[in-house]
Amino acid sequence: MTPDQERLARQRADSAIVRLWQALVPLGSVNSFLQTGAHPDDETSTMLARLSLGDGVRVGYACGVRGEGGQNDIGTERGAVLGVLRSREMEAAAEILDLDLYWLNEDLDGAIVDFGLSKSAEETFSIWGHERTVERLVRVIRTFRPDAVAPTFLDVPGQHGHHRAITRATEEAFHLAADPAAFPEHAAEGLAPWRAAKLYLPAWSGAGGAYDDTEPPPNATLTVNVGGFDPVRGASYAQMGQWSRARHRTQGMGRWVDEGEVAVPLHRLACTIGAPETEASVFDGLPRTLGDLADHAPSAEAAAAMRAAQSRIEAARAAFPDNGAVLTEVHAALGAVRQARAALNGGAGDRFDIGHRLAVKERQLARASRCAALLVVRLTADRPALTAGGGAELTLTAHLGGARPLQAVSLSVATPAGWQVIPGRQGPAALTAGHTLTGRFALTVSADAADHHPYRFAHDALDGDEPPIGVVRYTVDGVEATVRVETEAPLPVLPAVSVAARPAGIAYNLRLGGPIGIGIAAVSHAAGAVSPRIGPALPEGWRADPADAAVDLREPGSSAAADFAVTPPTDLAAGRYVLPVGIDGAPGRGVHELRYPHVRSTHMVTPATVIVQAMAVDLPAGLRIGYVDGGVDRVHDWLRQLGAEVDLLDADMLGAGDLSRYDTIVVGVFAYKTRPDLLAANRRLHDWVAAGGNLVTQYHRPWDNWDPETVPPHYLKIGQPSLRWRVTDQNAAVTHLAPDHPLLNCPNVIGAEDWQGWVKERGLYFAAEWAPDYTPLLSMADPGEDPLTGSLLTAPHGKGRHTHTSLILYHQMDFMVPGAFRLMANLVTPP
Repeated sequence: MTPDQERLARQRADSAIVRLWQALVPLGSVNSFLQTGAHPDDETSTMLARLSLGDGVRVGYACGVRGEGGQNDIGTERGAVLGVLRSREMEAAAEILDLDLYWLNEDLDGAIVDFGLSKSAEETFSIWGHERTVERLVRVIRTFRPDAVAPTFLDVPGQHGHHRAITRATEEAFHLAADPAAFPEHAAEGLAPWRAAKLYLPAWSGAGGAYDDTEPPPNATLTVNVGGFDPVRGASYAQMGQWSRARHRTQGMGRWVDEGEVAVPLHRLACTIGAPETEASVFDGLPRTLGDLADHAPSAEAAAAMRAAQSRIEAARAAFPDNGAVLTEVHAALGAVRQARAALNGGAGDRFDIGHRLAVKERQLARASRCAALLVVRLTADRPALTAGGGAELTLTAHLGGARPLQAVSLSVATPAGWQVIPGRQGPAALTAGHTLTGRFALTVSADAADHHPYRFAHDALDGDEPPIGVVRYTVDGVEATVRVETEAPLPVLPAVSVAARPAGIAYNLRLGGPIGIGIAAVSHAAGAVSPRIGPALPEGWRADPADAAVDLREPGSSAAADFAVTPPTDLAAGRYVLPVGIDGAPGRGVHELRYPHVRSTHMVTPATVIVQAMAVDLPAGLRIGYVDGGVDRVHDWLRQLGAEVDLLDADMLGAGDLSRYDTIVVGVFAYKTRPDLLAANRRLHDWVAAGGNLVTQYHRPWDNWDPETVPPHYLKIGQPSLRWRVTDQNAAVTHLAPDHPLLNCPNVIGAEDWQGWVKERGLYFAAEWAPDYTPLLSMADPGEDPLTGSLLTAPHGKGRHTHTSLILYHQMDFMVPGAFRLMANLVTPP
């Protein structure tokens, strides 16, 4: 879609009546619920949808890692780049649920990292740090100040080690958050101790396609009905939870559920308020509304104001969908809440932290005001990015779609310290129905501004939090409300000129030698014309032709590229060589923009380099490979770099083309799921194998349309849950069961060194059962477990051969592990 089409699609999906309803529902509750989980997508979306969108509870989610070690169903992003994308998916999922989001890791190279599947909390804590993890969770609890806390998974054998670690740390943090002696450094940051009222565990098993809980869940002391139906949105809360889950597209999330009763069971593990054991609600024994909270107010004046606010809130909800009437009641409630806050006289030590709850309610009422007024606020910029010391013109508009005039309207822009905004503030003015107030601001970024960082500690459900922020203030009936918005499109701070090499990773086959072709592109993000010189910075003995090149960049967003022939020394040793990409003799920085339609786009700034992995890999001369690309791996690119001739097979070739031209056909990761044309042509593929073809299928999951009876040429069943059928130790010893087999010897002899340097894990979803036609070639195991032999299987079929591997060779190749290239070269070599 074009940018305008994207804006139109967002506008069409943004119903004013639904927004108003969503803003009114939380006004009726003063309760809060915090869930904790290890990964983006661990949240119990259906339960959070019911609590937030149905009951008006303020919900939060504390997420351990960014998901950089996970899978990717929609693209080829891996590692830190995938973590950035999954972070944006988590934010998009949170926005649907009106969910406050917190992260335990704020750094691209932080210790609390998704290092791949773990089978124990102990291993996880050895990498994350036990005290560090607990401290981060205590920080979240003291910031969010929840009534109830619940981890997503149980700490039981058979569960993901990350999940077990978060659950264990959550139980500790629940108690430590109330202890002033625990992490006293928080006090200097304004974080006071907080005693949450209740701690729950899931009363359901986490066993399934991925995990294998070996202990039964605790008994349910409470159930949350998530099947209730929302009359405004026209969906059940379970369905709305799936709206949120569908934002986790890299993980293939989001499934259809029918309307009907659905219950989420919980087990109360701890309670600090003496509530009865038999509960109808998570919040039994707690004040539920401002009116209830008034009974605990420190003064009669504060109590009266809170009861007045409660009365006005009830009137506002009763007036829905009459926008004008709702607006009147909301501003009356907003004034009463401010009176209550002023009458608290500090009140910092009260059991229910009334001041905090009133501050939240004030922000919720401000949002309800904007929705009731039908106030449309946008902040845009005249350029797509900022630079340190550079500037931009910002336009902030406020359009009134409702009938009720707004008074004393002012527009301003909030920025980080050191940035300048001129004129900085406009107004006050009246705004009447159908009219727009426009403010234009000259923004100058501080000269020492850091590059954009894609990670933050928190993502706020109510306000924009990525600067610059547009601020609109106005009054109704003498009561002021404030609206804060981010720029409509992200406005990151980027290098004045960024550079990127293509390819950024090179598998240099020492068997071929010769120069390396590298293209370097430069993009301007700054105002004015610039003409930098760009080129690779080379180790001694390397040379580039040309050594560098001048490029002309006339305006922001303009780009230019230059090609370089880089020749390594003739005696180049096998190994990894990191070549910085330079700009005017200094190390350059690259900008990776992540743009997908289901998330807000984002940028990642990193040092610009070319990684050359020199290795000796033998391949048969003239080998012709057909590749069925599933869209999630780059194996075909890597095979080309090794010297193979590779064609991507489209639907026409699979369905009716001459497959006999290919010696080998490789089926990419998940291709049976993403390529229906492959399934349709599968019998034809089997016939090609029987006629002498060499078929290689890579890692698939049972639900990727892998029918063990029909997809492979012979019966081959993929194991699940994956926890049983994977080896997570990337350094696990590998035994060759058939050491003389050609796949382990031709044309490359696979030895111990080829199993070194692996990352993340050996493989997953190993085969669990197979026909006697298949020969297992490898055996491996995680510590303390029985060996698995289903990672690499091969069988004759007619005159040809089928080989299936669950080793994550595609991942190892992306991280340039030489042994993975050598083994893949053997797999694609015909018998």
